[in-house]
Amino acid sequence: MSEKTAIATAIFILTYVLITVQKIPGIKLDRPAGVSIGAMLMVLTGVITLEEAYGFIDLNTISFLLGMMILISYLKLSGFFEFMAFWIVKLSKTTSRMLLLIVFSSGVLSALFVNDTVCLLFTPIILSATRSTQTNPVPFLIAVATASNIGSVATITGNPQNMFIGVRSGIPFTSFLAKMLPISVVGLLLNYFILRLIYGKEINQKPLFTHGIRKPLVDKILVIKSLSTLLFVFGLFVYGVFYPLAALIGGALILLIGAIEPSLAFREVNWTLLLFFSALFVVMGGVEKAGVGEILLDRAFPILKYHSWKSVFVISTLVLVLSNLVSNVPAVMLFAPYVDITPDPQKVWLILAMSSTLAGNLTLVGSIANLIVAEIAKEGGVTIRFMEYLKVGVPLTLITTIAGILWLLIA
Repeated sequence: MSEKTAIATAIFILTYVLITVQKIPGIKLDRPAGVSIGAMLMVLTGVITLEEAYGFIDLNTISFLLGMMILISYLKLSGFFEFMAFWIVKLSKTTSRMLLLIVFSSGVLSALFVNDTVCLLFTPIILSATRSTQTNPVPFLIAVATASNIGSVATITGNPQNMFIGVRSGIPFTSFLAKMLPISVVGLLLNYFILRLIYGKEINQKPLFTHGIRKPLVDKILVIKSLSTLLFVFGLFVYGVFYPLAALIGGALILLIGAIEPSLAFREVNWTLLLFFSALFVVMGGVEKAGVGEILLDRAFPILKYHSWKSVFVISTLVLVLSNLVSNVPAVMLFAPYVDITPDPQKVWLILAMSSTLAGNLTLVGSIANLIVAEIAKEGGVTIRFMEYLKVGVPLTLITTIAGILWLLIA
């Protein structure tokens, strides 16, 4: 092993440790900060030059994320998501029906608008609804988090790692949807029945009265403009327009016709996530240049070279574990450089998308969507305990992942 390879390996390990262990005495770090330190070290130690660092940043993925974020920010500002959550609760005549509506609406909307957004805007409405009806909010909050993760499996726009996979793999939008939609639908059904089974005493046919919930304000014109633009973008995806270009066209179009201050929309863009992706691209670029990838492939990922049901299960298990240790995006990026050497790259990309997303349901800290729900709930005086979440998360993740693997093996 050369000196440069050894340095790159050490930085790579340090970066993933910083992503995993965010509580260090006397130091405050989050995942984007940890990855940024790794990226800077790659340059400062001479593993890569500054110019090479710029070149490693995948601007296609960044552009795709940015375009979709701008578009979704206008929908958020219009009040669309609060309006949807309000009517879901109003249409619920029983706790059982409310759970069913929450699971499937969260899943469908997450497939279209990114799961984190759905969790961010649905959670306050559910807290308000359960408070006014004197209903235990925890099963419904867990439902939002888990259903948002499962629903986001279905499309390339469902979550950040799917967007990355869409750009890197070049899988057509409709092909991805055809393969992944059945996993999402079956997963949502399993989600509903597992929650019903675990919370059977609280989720039943008892009448639910929701008269005290206030109807949110909605900018109807902005909703129409935003949804029309989104449909146009999806049309571009289906037509075969390059994902980043289609997303940027949509973002530019809504900025032009939105008729609100663009600065309000830009405040809603998750700039931290874009930094996280950019820094991670630099770290992985340094790893690849220094030859660490070849060592990983030979010693850690030899299973990728073979096409069998065993390799599918091993890859899924590795991704599931890594996603809960370092988060799903870094887990996917770790495998990404080696997908093309597999006998069936498209299937491996789909396995990565499925496993990394469903892995988010395993624990309360398994995905950003879960943490968003937990933090908003805590601010509202409701605590989702780690072990209580685990009662749902473990069986749900294992069953949905196995179902997903079996489907992808035969699809």
